[in-house]
Amino acid sequence: MKPLILKVDGQGKSLREKVYRETLDFISEKIPGADLYTFTGNASLLNYLSNNPKAVVVSTDEISKETALLLKGMDIVHILIGRSEEHNKISDIIIDPLMKFSKTQLVGTRYLLSSIVNRYGANEFAEIMETHHETIREEVAFNDAEDELIEVVSLCRKLEWDSMFHGLNIGYITCLRLTPNIERQIKEFIRNEKIDLLEYLSNCHDRDAVITAEKNGYSFVDIRLTFEKNLMDENGSALKQGFHIGRGTEKDIPALTDLSTDIYKDSRYYFDINFKREKAIEFYVSWVEKAIRGTFDDYAYVLYHQKKPVAFCTIKERRTRAAKIGLVGVSKLYAGEGLGETLINGTLKKLQIEKNIGYVEVVTQGRNYAAQRLYQRCGFLTKTTELWYHKWFH
Repeated sequence: MKPLILKVDGQGKSLREKVYRETLDFISEKIPGADLYTFTGNASLLNYLSNNPKAVVVSTDEISKETALLLKGMDIVHILIGRSEEHNKISDIIIDPLMKFSKTQLVGTRYLLSSIVNRYGANEFAEIMETHHETIREEVAFNDAEDELIEVVSLCRKLEWDSMFHGLNIGYITCLRLTPNIERQIKEFIRNEKIDLLEYLSNCHDRDAVITAEKNGYSFVDIRLTFEKNLMDENGSALKQGFHIGRGTEKDIPALTDLSTDIYKDSRYYFDINFKREKAIEFYVSWVEKAIRGTFDDYAYVLYHQKKPVAFCTIKERRTRAAKIGLVGVSKLYAGEGLGETLINGTLKKLQIEKNIGYVEVVTQGRNYAAQRLYQRCGFLTKTTELWYHKWFH
């Protein structure tokens, strides 16, 4: 679904206008095949779209309410860059990097490009967003705005690795919202790609998106909790005698395989009975193996006791000085000895000292109370709560 980038002639005067325009320019440059159209009026736009049908149009908030209604009337998904009260109930998705908080729209420094902050300086943004300039610098330094903006505009994609592993065509809604317009375009994607399973991750606060999912046959399967921790002031703690942490190697794989065979029981793959149990087990076992070999996550830190692997933590580094914890496992033989906390704290210290990582995220399931309590004990704070939905086509 190649979008139409709808631009308005002229140059932005305020910082807000410049940010919104430059965000639109970035999207235009990074999506191959995106069409550019300079807006001159609703009549000419209607004529253009009649001859060049588009599923998605991206614009700044400079367009009028009438233009937004025109797009809605043509069943076109409209993605708006910028803040506009009159567009709230019309546009499908609003992205505003300069809005501090919204329960339903995509806002904040998560979508603020570092190139824009570097160009204008963090002080201006701090004033607009009523926060400290150092906070702006840190949050932008660790975000994935370049990737996330493109994912949102793309609406959906096929998950190639997941499809190959499960022997199914698995799709994923990347735009983080579901509206009737978006659902219409998703159905076209499903037909073209012959999708067997569609996965959707919804903001738990977005009532309209949740209702749209339920009306269209999506089934709730899990709660996804994302925790975060800033390592800038992390000191770490000493390991117990006889334990040490190091990068996992090929020789550790058999032992780590044994540790990972029960991890799947709190997952959405276990909850959704359409997935075979043996495939769910294999998924997590292969995840650990691939992390050791650097072919899925980048590597795994392993906690050893007397040279024997007793716990592991897989890591995926991001472009910036940030990382994500993927999979965590602890041997049942050491249950109740606090090894989970030892592993996580030791891993954070390794990431900070050896890899110069300053920020770490980790995701866990709403059903996994033990993991939630572990990350909280290690100083992680809740960042987002999202709802997983599955929709099957067999």
